[in-house]
Formats: sequence, structure tokens, C-alpha cells
Amino acid sequence: MSTNELYIDGHVFEGGPPSRIQRSLGLVKPDQPRVIRRALLAAGIAWMPLAILTIVQSLLFRDGSASWFFGDFAVHARYLVAMPVWILAEADCIPRLEKIVRQFVDTGLIANADLPRYQRAVASTRRLLDSTWADVIAVILAYASVIWITSSLTPALIANWQRDGSSSLALAGWWHAFVSLPLLLIFFFGWLWRVVLWGRFLVLVSRLNLQLLPSHPDKVGGLKFVNTSLRGFRLISFGMGAVAAGSVADRIVYYGENLMSFRGLMIGLAVTVLILFAGPLTVFVARLRQARRRGYFEYGLLANRMGREFEAKWLSASTEVKQDILEQPDFSATTDFFGIASNVYEMRDFPFTLRDLIGPVAPALLPFAGVALFTIPIQIVIDSTIKLLF
Repeated sequence: MSTNELYIDGHVFEGGPPSRIQRSLGLVKPDQPRVIRRALLAAGIAWMPLAILTIVQSLLFRDGSASWFFGDFAVHARYLVAMPVWILAEADCIPRLEKIVRQFVDTGLIANADLPRYQRAVASTRRLLDSTWADVIAVILAYASVIWITSSLTPALIANWQRDGSSSLALAGWWHAFVSLPLLLIFFFGWLWRVVLWGRFLVLVSRLNLQLLPSHPDKVGGLKFVNTSLRGFRLISFGMGAVAAGSVADRIVYYGENLMSFRGLMIGLAVTVLILFAGPLTVFVARLRQARRRGYFEYGLLANRMGREFEAKWLSASTEVKQDILEQPDFSATTDFFGIASNVYEMRDFPFTLRDLIGPVAPALLPFAGVALFTIPIQIVIDSTIKLLF
């Protein structure tokens, strides 16, 4: 069975909410994802009407709605940063996941006897991702979340630009509640569903009789390629960080709070990112430990035999020491094998390192670096800049 037979139509992880709606509107066509156009359109639908409505409200009622809106860091972070970034992430993440799916077969990790089960895992993942129910549930969850958020907020907690003089929602507030915020959540739930299916796919693969190679130089039996997914999710992490950092920026600028008072939020965000994107890779721990135990015995036995033969031949009293002794084939062969065997003893339990975890965590925390600038007095920034230039 060739790798081409493992795909139904399109990429395995291409699709999901709200792709069906976008395809029906002609925004997405086969081999034409148009991510930049869709990112701009989504930002325009979510943000532009809010700007126009608040400007109109300010002109009619002289209530400063436009000033409040354009000074709201949270709303700009959501609709001008996070949502477009989550759309652009399709071009970065999906091809990486696709390569990983192919690599399992191309590297021979999937035994021929397991290819039908692997094909079923691929097919079911594709079917679940592109299910009509996935789109419907994403929309229901988005509006249910908006209703819950709206009902739990007191008028005082609703942004000023969303309210009219009577503390009721203004037109901008209604657009935000029924269009902008649900649209943002639908894109987020779409990615969340894709991550869940990515984890499910890896679970199904881990249950196969993987042909792991204990002596592989990557120290994880040949599975190192799966951790490239961590870099693939970096834009999703960045969008999540932008949403959180936008709200924090408002609290710092308008309420005088300190960035360090939000360290719990930043730690929680980092942990959430690790659970979402690194967590699925831990399903291979049992397989890696099993391969390492097997390697200990198989390579250890052969290493003992080669070592004993080497010592018997070259360390006996009758062995004549010559100048070119280290150039003998026995030395290079034994050294080469021991180098290969050492890979077995250095095998890791996880197919990623702490350094690999920087891939999703750093982008999530990067927006907070921008927020930190608000805590630095402008005069200090100016003085530091002058010192650098002169």
C-alpha cells in the first residue's frame, strides 16, 4: 500500500470549523486556501463595523465611544491580531502535520500488517474533522459561551463603547456580542477540535506495532519528527497569548495594575499551551520505554560479545603492539558499534526535549513583552534610545 492511498481527499488535517461555511461562500477552494484574504476579511467583519458604529455613536451622542473603542487594547488584540493569526496558522501548521502523517509510513515505522489500521486512523480523522456536526457544535458552543459571558457580566464590567447612555448595549455592543466574539470563538474551537483529533490520531498510531529503532541517532527510536508539530502550533499559541495580553494591557494602562500581578495568568497560559500541544506527544512514552528495554538486551548482548572478542584478541599478553594498531579494522568496527549502542542507552522517554517546548511557549508569552513596555516610563525609553544612538 502506497502513502498516496492513505488520503481520502485533500489533507488529513485540512478542514474543520468553520471551513465548510467558508467553502460554501467560495472563500476556500481546492488547493487555494487564500489565508491572507480570509484573514483580512475576518478582521474586517469583526473589527471594522465596531469602529464605524462607535464613530457614528460618538458623532451623534458626543459620548466618547470612539475614543474608548480605539483605546481598548483587548478588542484590537482579539480581532486584529488573534483571529487573523489563527487563520494564517493554517498555512504553517497543517502542512507540518501532513508531513508527520506521511513520515510514519515513509520511514517504515508502520509495519505492512498495520497499514490497514493506519489507513483507518487517517480516514476517521479526516471524516471527524470535516463533519457537519463539528461546524454545528462549534457555532452552538460559541453562542452559548457568549450568552454565558454576557449574562455573568454586570453593566459596569461591559466596555464603555459597547453601551449607550442607558447602560443598555449600543449597536456596537450588539455587533460585538452576536458577530465579532462568536466568530473569534468559532475559529478558536475549530483549532481546538483539530488539536483534539491530532491527539486522537497519535493515540491510534501509538497502539500499532511501531517499528522503533533503539539505536536511532535521534535518541527516540526514529520518532523525533513528531515534535516538529510543536513549532507548527506556534501561531495558535501566539493568538492565545495576544487575547490574554490585550486584556492585561487594559488593566495596566487604565487601572494602574502591575504586570507581575498577572504572573499566575502567564504561568497558566504556558501550562495550557504545553498540555494542548506537547501533551499529545506523550502517548509514545510507553512505546519508547519498551523499545529501550528491548535495546538494552539486544544491543547489550552483542556489545558484550564484541567487547570480549576484542579484549581477547588485542589485550592478551601475546599481542604485539604496533604503531598502526589503531588503524586495524577491529578498532574502527568496535568503536563504531559501541557508538551505535550508546544511542540505545541514551534513549529518552519523550519524543521532545525542554528546548523543543520553547516552540509553543515562547510565542504565547511574546505578547506580554509588548505589554511590559507600558510599565516602562516613556522618559526612560527615550533616554535609553539616545544613549544607544550617541
